[in-house]
Amino acid sequence: MSKLCWRNPVRTRDDVATMTLCESSEEKASLVKVTAYRRAIDNLENDRKWKSDTAVGKRIGLYKLSGELGKGNFSHVKTGYHELTKERVAIKILDKTKLTAKAKKMLSREISVMESIYHQNIVRLFEVIETYTKYYLIMEHAAAGELFKRLITEGRMHESEAKNIFAQIVLAVKHLHDRNIIHRDIKAENIFLSSRGVAKLGDFGFSITVSNNEKLETFCGSPPYAAPELFLDQRYVGRPVDVWSLGVLLFFMTTATMPFLGDNMAGLRRSILAGQVETPSWISQSLKSLIESMLNTSPDDRYCIDHVLKSDWLKEASAYQSRFNNNSVYGHWCAYPTPLTNSDGGNVEVTDTESNARQALEVLGISRTMLDEHGPLGSRSNVVATYRIVVNRLLQQRRLVGQQNQSSVGPQSQQAAAAARKPMKIKSRLCAIT
Repeated sequence: MSKLCWRNPVRTRDDVATMTLCESSEEKASLVKVTAYRRAIDNLENDRKWKSDTAVGKRIGLYKLSGELGKGNFSHVKTGYHELTKERVAIKILDKTKLTAKAKKMLSREISVMESIYHQNIVRLFEVIETYTKYYLIMEHAAAGELFKRLITEGRMHESEAKNIFAQIVLAVKHLHDRNIIHRDIKAENIFLSSRGVAKLGDFGFSITVSNNEKLETFCGSPPYAAPELFLDQRYVGRPVDVWSLGVLLFFMTTATMPFLGDNMAGLRRSILAGQVETPSWISQSLKSLIESMLNTSPDDRYCIDHVLKSDWLKEASAYQSRFNNNSVYGHWCAYPTPLTNSDGGNVEVTDTESNARQALEVLGISRTMLDEHGPLGSRSNVVATYRIVVNRLLQQRRLVGQQNQSSVGPQSQQAAAAARKPMKIKSRLCAIT
């Protein structure tokens, strides 16, 4: 009697195990349970509702789309939900017909850079899906939204709150600079906050990989955050430009105003080239000193990223945040599953986090073999995307446990911590040029 049973996994075009007919001597045999991954792939290919939702833009791949998060010149961002893990994600949607040659180059650069970096304070890229008319970038979702919106709605941050957020962004930029990557568009709109106080640097469209002290030519980013050397029509070194933008960001975070203002581009240019920064009387001397050192009009005399981290104002917070950003915790395995056998056929040891992620994926129906086969595809594979989502969730849980064990930064009192969480009702005053 012919019955259904499992043979060795058979690879289909979806690279998933399928059931085949085989002969069995057993009189009773039960059907093998269809895995969550197999069911999702089947629905994607055959289910009428899924196909209908895809056709009208309510679904793409293994993601269901919902509310709008933001809109840009060539793209808009929606909230999405991953079918297998139920993880909330941010989906950046780009219309191919509206992309200029420059925009296509920026997109390619953004994907390339995000594929190569793994850091707690950098937005993670999970998957890239391309259709005939659109690109979809599926990325990590930050529940609390943009830092910019936080500042214009609630006003300036107390120094203790700003210190912890800023330390995380500086660590992210250091991670980039150590790998010869220049962001070139650091601003409050590109900083994203989670509900647990974690800050993430995003939007890598203007980023570029350079050799040491290689000089650049292109004016990139938002003019209010631009370093003076960008206005001189001269070649410039990338790292000091990022530090200047960080200085502008820090001023904005702690004062709710921009350090350089102008009624038009010419006025803004004059203000930035003059480099005169008037710091409010309420900020601490150590903060004032750091801002002035970052906003030095001479790139050679400006603080580098390591000087910023070691400054009197930031060093305590940066040391605290570094505990959760140890390079030994994050690595290539965060984005690409580690092959479990080496070229000699020996076993390869993996981290506890990756091991736990693999166990969770097995439950969903994603096997070791599938991870090995899909690994090289990176963000072009929904298997690797699911791996990245699960790993990211486990790392977030790990960080949360660490934060619970560290109740405060150094000697910070409970009263100061409470004050840091209380918003200050001081309205933001911004330059009209964006």
